[in-house]
Amino acid sequence: MKHILLTLSILVLTACGGGGNDEKSSETDDLVVDTGIYTLQNIRFDAKDYYEGEQVTVTEGTSFEVQWVSPTAAPYRIELYLSTNGEVYSDNNKIVELKCGNASFSLCPNATGEVQCGIDDNSLSCAIKSDFLGSESFQNNDLSSLKFIIRGCDALNNCDVKTFELSIQTNTENTAT
Repeated sequence: MKHILLTLSILVLTACGGGGNDEKSSETDDLVVDTGIYTLQNIRFDAKDYYEGEQVTVTEGTSFEVQWVSPTAAPYRIELYLSTNGEVYSDNNKIVELKCGNASFSLCPNATGEVQCGIDDNSLSCAIKSDFLGSESFQNNDLSSLKFIIRGCDALNNCDVKTFELSIQTNTENTAT
């Protein structure tokens, strides 16, 4: 009888301990699922939707508009980069970093944001209205490998990166067509 009670006690304790661990794991998993992943939506260049990896053609000496939608109106960060020769985003090729999604951030106070960018004199620069944000230079021989990178991150540093091939047309090519 003592052996049966001892065996039952061990089974009950094991079941309780195991159940507690499983419950804790599922609670932890639920928390991870609830936080979600930060995903930039509706990336647009000159009011046309583009998907990651697509080629965006811009004309040298003109400006183009870049728009995005954050999945939340909570504070978030947008960073724009110009990559040459296959570089990934880094402080070395960053054009600008904006804090967005809060009424006190006047340049991009909500989930939808936009900047005006232009390419001139081997440099890509961006601004919002009359506020110059930053620029990044490149060399003529890098024109075939330019990439425009948009990186958005929420307050918990969950980030999404979208990369677009950037094709530059010179004004003479534009006039010839």
